[in-house]
Amino acid sequence: MTAAGDDLLAFLSLETIDRNIFRGRPGIWPADRSTLYGGEVAAQALRAAAHTVAPDRLPHSLHGYFLRRGDPAAPVIFMVDRDRDGRSFSARRVAAMQRGEVIWEMACSFHEVVDGPQFIQRRSEVIEPPDRSAPVDPPWCPLLDIRIPPPPDGRAPRPRSVDRVWTRVVAPVPDDLMLHACLHAFASDVSAGFGDLDLAGVPHGGPSIDHALWFHDLSRADDWVLYDCVPAKVGGNRGLYTGTAHDLAGNLVAMLAQEMLLRPVP
Repeated sequence: MTAAGDDLLAFLSLETIDRNIFRGRPGIWPADRSTLYGGEVAAQALRAAAHTVAPDRLPHSLHGYFLRRGDPAAPVIFMVDRDRDGRSFSARRVAAMQRGEVIWEMACSFHEVVDGPQFIQRRSEVIEPPDRSAPVDPPWCPLLDIRIPPPPDGRAPRPRSVDRVWTRVVAPVPDDLMLHACLHAFASDVSAGFGDLDLAGVPHGGPSIDHALWFHDLSRADDWVLYDCVPAKVGGNRGLYTGTAHDLAGNLVAMLAQEMLLRPVP
């Protein structure tokens, strides 16, 4: 890996403070961001939990709550509880803390890799490949190449919509599926599901409340993955959307669900 690649992926190299306690470095997202990017703390929390499970078990799912705003300039302490190690699953809980307060709380599970029959529900819409999609300008994050395809149904593009995005990690990533899973968790918080929704007083996005991610085919995070999100419900100043992540070959990398706080626009 190049020195630049090492620098970009350094946030996933956690310091072990004690058994089940780890410290994460802050700040892969640009320094002018006022709050810690949620995907970053989720990726580090998953990495911390992975340090406590057998190496032959890969992430199966994570379910987390954003409890407080994180400071992008301060380190994060991760406290891991080893809930259970079964015959094929391992369950963990992780509390991410800054200055003695929990900012992110997550339950996650890991599963040993097994073979068996497969079925994948194919996409019903054709979405332009990344080389025909527009890069985000200016770039949002030094770690990610993010491109926004045109709307699949011929509608006029919405400049603030990130309901569908292609992402890939710009640094070369070692052949370590756990690292790729953590980087998929990092990228899963980039998109939102309300950019194409045209409701008066409803913003295109807002602060994340909770986040769920189910891992399936762990394709490489340094190759293109399409996140395609759709709104499920908006009401009570909250919005819920679901989404899928597919690689270029059509494999289902992950499924996600997220709820955002959607306060009325002044």
